[in-house]
Amino acid sequence: MKRTVWNSGAWLAALLLTGIAIAGCDGGSTPPAKGGAAMAITTEDKFKVPPGADPSVSAELGGNGFEKIAADSGWKTNTMTPDQFSLISDTNAVKGGQVTFHMTEFPATFRAMGKDENTEATRFIYGMVYENLIGVNPLNYEFLPGLASHWKVGSDGQTYWFRIDPRARFSDGHPVTTEDVMATYKLGLDPGILSPYTNSFYAGFDTPVVVSKYVFHVRSKEKNWKNMLYFGGMTVLPAHVIGGIKGEEYLKKYQYDMPPGTGNYVVLPEDIKKGQSITLTRRTNYWGKDDPLSRGSNNFDKVKILIIQDENLAYEKFRAGELDFMVVGRAQWWHTKFNFDEIKNGWIQKRKVFTDDPVGFGGLAFNARKEPFNDERIREAITLLFNRKQIVEKVLYNEYLINYSYYPNSPYENPRNPHLDYNPDRAGQLLDEAGYTQRNAEGIRMKNGKPFVIDFPTMQQLSHVITPIEEDFRKAGVKLNIRYVDGVTQFKLMNDRNFDMIYTSWGGLLFPNPISSFKSDLADKPNTNNVTGIKNPRVDAICAEEQVTFDPAKRIRLLQELDSILVASKHYALNWYAPFSRYVYWNKFGHPQWYIGKLGDYKSIIGSWWYDAEKASKLAEAKKSGAKLEVGPLEIKFWPEYNKQHPIVMVSDFSAEKKTEGSANGTASDSTKPSMK
Repeated sequence: MKRTVWNSGAWLAALLLTGIAIAGCDGGSTPPAKGGAAMAITTEDKFKVPPGADPSVSAELGGNGFEKIAADSGWKTNTMTPDQFSLISDTNAVKGGQVTFHMTEFPATFRAMGKDENTEATRFIYGMVYENLIGVNPLNYEFLPGLASHWKVGSDGQTYWFRIDPRARFSDGHPVTTEDVMATYKLGLDPGILSPYTNSFYAGFDTPVVVSKYVFHVRSKEKNWKNMLYFGGMTVLPAHVIGGIKGEEYLKKYQYDMPPGTGNYVVLPEDIKKGQSITLTRRTNYWGKDDPLSRGSNNFDKVKILIIQDENLAYEKFRAGELDFMVVGRAQWWHTKFNFDEIKNGWIQKRKVFTDDPVGFGGLAFNARKEPFNDERIREAITLLFNRKQIVEKVLYNEYLINYSYYPNSPYENPRNPHLDYNPDRAGQLLDEAGYTQRNAEGIRMKNGKPFVIDFPTMQQLSHVITPIEEDFRKAGVKLNIRYVDGVTQFKLMNDRNFDMIYTSWGGLLFPNPISSFKSDLADKPNTNNVTGIKNPRVDAICAEEQVTFDPAKRIRLLQELDSILVASKHYALNWYAPFSRYVYWNKFGHPQWYIGKLGDYKSIIGSWWYDAEKASKLAEAKKSGAKLEVGPLEIKFWPEYNKQHPIVMVSDFSAEKKTEGSANGTASDSTKPSMK
């Protein structure tokens, strides 16, 4: 279960947080007024509870008047300046219309926790229906309110206080209280939900202590600055529905039936077409709808997910007008398939949007547990034979940047990392030094009579990248024994450590978790992210120190040092990355000037774009007459330009030093990200 943190509820799931296409109702035909047939709904209020706080709860315990005295007791909350609001939500947006995107697999469940919940489709759905306690401001990484209006850290650095916003309501009208937090926590501990990671996550915290209807605190069993972020990112379920239910019963009852949530959207039973589509409907009575951040976000009345497994079929549907938005993961497609007339005449817009979305890293991973890759000289030699620049230029259409870091496109990248670029002469010297001085009749280097052959299981769809690697290696006297396998087999071989070298990628995190990938005690354990077997005492020390470092600036320094050690260790021959996403869309949407959120991906489109009836009408008329529409800029570099003027100053939302405890708190692409660190 990923601990995903969204801010101010479901709308941030779209704004911050991957190949997917988005489609409209008709691909450009003239819509009915106000966005066509798509309609938001008002969910039934079964409880008829007056708005605001329970008058029986005192200000000291989180009731009315709490905001006036909170700061004096060490509580913290955050808001944004008007300028910041404009960089997250566009007030020009209008509500209405429909947006439809495709995913390749129908989810096994819609559950927010429990067996099979950790898929992209499931996380997307419950991220739109449910909300978290707190979230993160993408502009400065500060906490922002979600279901919790205020928070603080105890003096021990391990006790976290939250105050539930008394305005918060589930879609059935029931108020959100600390009882819901307790019920969610207890369900998360139940082994009957068949989610060991969820069980272990909640087991990492002592039982929350309820102070009042709105205030509780919880203590993490280990000191780690991320634990407040993780617990604050919990998905809160309604106690009046799931309270007291056993895990086994929960799994049976709530596979696709969803308990009421607090977010902007609901999933109606009639809108679930098994194996075909899922539609989410916007609630007009969302509890936070009048908040500034809500006014320009979550604008579509309907969000529809179509299930289309075949990528070529999705492309054809887009061209036919059945889909009106696509994420283009393949560089080749971007240059060869998306140059047709509808793009040239402006009916379809083509954009490459640069963001600060953490991109992760990838490349050739060496199994340093066994020969020959237990020799650093061999690892360096193979790295120097990896002609990344030529592959990017000749095969990937110059669409990517060469990667020299384990944390590219982030503050944690060490700018002083060495650049180990293609150098066959130096590689040859290193191979000689390692004892591979002789060659057999095939020209393959030999050591002690044994040829240098690398076992290399990989996927067929990567052959366009693997072929030039194989050719360069052979020129240097190194033979690749390429075995094309499917993704499941490659993943198993990697987890079982049954490989010499493997090509893999890892997704990026806003706040990296180096322990899971690089700690020495994981090096010899299968099924961990320490794939290459790195063991380094300084890496271990940094991992331990980073966990208990509450100062963000110091964490940056630590992770930059870690980055330099990892690069120097040469456990991966790093490849390339893309600090952008590529999109094509039918020209009938309104969007902010920044297109995609600073840390965003396609979910920013779902959360911050809107259906523009005027554009849709012009598009329909142009299709009838053959007229051209304006073709916009190909590249959008709003965020890189913004960063030049507004460098991130990391703030410490996690420090306990001045706080006291009061009495009252995808699609596969050329740069894939198949799993998370």
